[in-house]
Amino acid sequence: MESVFTAHTVYNSDWLGSDPVFYNEKTGKVSRNINDVIDFRNLAFHPEGLNNYLNFGYSVFEQTPVQHVKYLRHSSALQINNGALQVSYKEDSAEKNIGKTTVEEDVLHQLQTAIRQWENEVEGEIIIPTSGGYDSRLLNDLVSDKSRIRSFTYGISPDQHLSYEAVYARKIAEILGTRWERIELGDFHHYFDAWDALFGVSTHAHGMYQIEFFTKIKNRVGNNCGLLSGIIGDAWAGSVNIPPIKKPEDVQLLAYSHGMRADVAYSRLQSGKDLLHTYYETHKEKLEDPRFRVIESMRFKIILLCYLFRVPESLDFKPWSPFLDADIALSMLNLPDERRKSRTWQVDYFRKKSLYIEDLHLPCSKKNTLNSYGLARVPLKPLDAGLLAEIIQPHYVEWINKQLTAAPAWRNVLDALVNYPKIGGALRRLGVIDAKRTAYLAYLTLKPLETLIIKRNNA
Repeated sequence: MESVFTAHTVYNSDWLGSDPVFYNEKTGKVSRNINDVIDFRNLAFHPEGLNNYLNFGYSVFEQTPVQHVKYLRHSSALQINNGALQVSYKEDSAEKNIGKTTVEEDVLHQLQTAIRQWENEVEGEIIIPTSGGYDSRLLNDLVSDKSRIRSFTYGISPDQHLSYEAVYARKIAEILGTRWERIELGDFHHYFDAWDALFGVSTHAHGMYQIEFFTKIKNRVGNNCGLLSGIIGDAWAGSVNIPPIKKPEDVQLLAYSHGMRADVAYSRLQSGKDLLHTYYETHKEKLEDPRFRVIESMRFKIILLCYLFRVPESLDFKPWSPFLDADIALSMLNLPDERRKSRTWQVDYFRKKSLYIEDLHLPCSKKNTLNSYGLARVPLKPLDAGLLAEIIQPHYVEWINKQLTAAPAWRNVLDALVNYPKIGGALRRLGVIDAKRTAYLAYLTLKPLETLIIKRNNA
């Protein structure tokens, strides 16, 4: 797929910005891939862009960590005329549709209609990444021709076949009569280069497990398969709730980052907070609406979550999701609060369809040890504190390396003990376990920056 745009091009972003486009306001280059627009020989860091990246875990406020390299926000148009760029903002269609009360029967019909229209337009097998959650469960149920479905699942527990993700997905396939397979994961740390080739320094590197997942699926199916994705369906359905945003610092709540970031206190670049304050002043009244906060949260995080499309695209899958459609998303978001709470509307639907697996109390594990397993199988190469020293304080980088790669031998014992509830809880209270997790997430945030500096030095 050609990703670099040419002269006399107009790119219009959708209501979410779900297909991020990057541009260099100095060179005029535009691409879906940030690596294509960075002038490595003349690379400089944008201080606030870098600090926001560290703090949020990905690029925000239309600015990447690289000077002059920006991305197109939602509801925007970027016009390119022989290298000259002009960005304009369009009306936000979501704003005027928030609060229009909807009925769940209509929402389900809307979803079914969209899915079956797509189903009729794609050929061959329909691939559905299927977890233990509600979004992929709903997609499996609403596809008309179950014989076309190939569902795949990865487990996150120590015994991946006993993970609730795998146990629930297998049962769903059994009930619906579809073909299902489990994909064993653990080697995703081999994919740093592949991740960087797709996403560069636009976001942290936590999605590499998806490359391993789809690469293994690719080896089991035909070419150009349609892929039905549950991307951010949970946000509209009721799982995502963002606390009130009462001051500029609260905007970070929109990141919904689950701690996947680095500590900005160790940045060596001083910056103001102009981008943050401009965003807050522009949006503070609209952010009083909890539904608008959910939309903005997904607009923030889509620069990361687009990997759920771009990774399979890179492997010749053809991904599509009903949950990126504005009408469907807003219909779900506008359901009555009491029905969205705990996703009651979907729970009731699944019970009617005998798909509420939770009622079966199947033996399974809800422990998430996938990252620890990946670290044990493919240890991380230490970050280069010297290379990163121009932007990150070296002692912070050294602390990260110590936690992950230079830890004492008893670290393996602690990792095993964390699976015992009482012992694991005590270790967390002491900060022993959380320190390793914090270091791991910081590593994944700093690694793209290290790679960027290496590319600059080799340019």
